Amino acid sequence: MWCQEWGEGEPLIALHPLALESTAFGGVAQLLAKRGVRTIAADLPGFGRTPGPDAPLTPARMAEPVIELARSLATPPVVLGMSMGGRVALEAALTEPSAFRGVVLVAPFLPWRRRAWMLSLAQWLSPQAFERVPLEWFWPLLQRISTTLEARPELEHDWLARASVRVAYYLSCPATRAHFISASREMALDPAFGSGGTWTRLELLALPAAFVWGERDALIPGRHAAAVADLLPRAHHVKVACSGHFMNGRHHLCFETAMADAVLHTIDTPERRSSARRRRMPFEAAPCLAGAVPPADAAAPAAARPQETTP
Repeated sequence: MWCQEWGEGEPLIALHPLALESTAFGGVAQLLAKRGVRTIAADLPGFGRTPGPDAPLTPARMAEPVIELARSLATPPVVLGMSMGGRVALEAALTEPSAFRGVVLVAPFLPWRRRAWMLSLAQWLSPQAFERVPLEWFWPLLQRISTTLEARPELEHDWLARASVRVAYYLSCPATRAHFISASREMALDPAFGSGGTWTRLELLALPAAFVWGERDALIPGRHAAAVADLLPRAHHVKVACSGHFMNGRHHLCFETAMADAVLHTIDTPERRSSARRRRMPFEAAPCLAGAVPPADAAAPAAARPQETTP
């Protein structure tokens, strides 16, 4: 599993959303590097520079190398996952809780609690069929479009958006297309309830946990935040009113800062977590930082420059 690192100190493993890769966490990693956190951002199997298996990309299968990476570190890390990465992080934390210090889930994908029959239609998706779609014929054009969009001044400090605009270029790779469809299909078919259901198992999460939700998120149902807060009242729950899933424009620093604060809360002292549990409101409101000056080292200075590793 290919990784890159920022900073030194308490370890954090960061897992990206569907179709993205590890560079998406450059912004939050630099915020954390200033506060003594070493971010290890990984390319999940089938994405970025990590090859995928010749098998369905279930959350459990993607979680296997994450657990192996955590076990290889001298100190148990916090694991942070966003969207698909949140589902993988949850799977890793439920499967091997002793390998981790805590878990931070940012707008995690969870099975729909209503109208789940619609997701069952995903069983007809064929990774092999999408692999044969000849998008690779257009890769020079897709690369040019992605490069042009990424170079826009407003995206200079928005690492997550820059990774997002490269998705069309990434999908010009046949293998990446197949893995994209495979991961989408397996998440859609993930059971919600029952002995192996994700929502049923979520109640068993015993690690220190934090959840970050964007109130303008058009992809993750808003009712999921309330349902998670009911199931895990002792966890730390944050809502970012001005932000959505990943393309947040001038509010990107709001979402990145909320993620960084959730990580710090999770690795902080038990006393602080106990104090937070006594809040009357189930959700903490993250401040809007639109218009704030981005970190001066947003271009990745030597102290926080990403280091490529292959655990």
